[in-house]
Amino acid sequence: MSTVLIERDGGTDMDTRETISSYETVLNAVRQWPPDRRFALVQDVLSTLAPEVSPTRPRRKTLKKALGLLATGQPAPSDAEIKQWLDEHLMEKYG
Repeated sequence: MSTVLIERDGGTDMDTRETISSYETVLNAVRQWPPDRRFALVQDVLSTLAPEVSPTRPRRKTLKKALGLLATGQPAPSDAEIKQWLDEHLMEKYG
């Protein structure tokens, strides 16, 4: 696995041997650490892979679209109309 990563870097044979040696030295040292410390190291290494600035998506005008979908040419129902609808529904449901 180490060799594949090193070959991608395009290093020379001397660099490859030194890098493998360094990698194995570090790995052997880390194996001696307690699990929580190794896990913290993994998190730190992974955080170096994350982009420094997260790409921002262009904002979409979803509120305007949603309001447009809900818009009708009729006025909003009154509280009395809503109460009547609820009463009618309950009568249909429970008789």
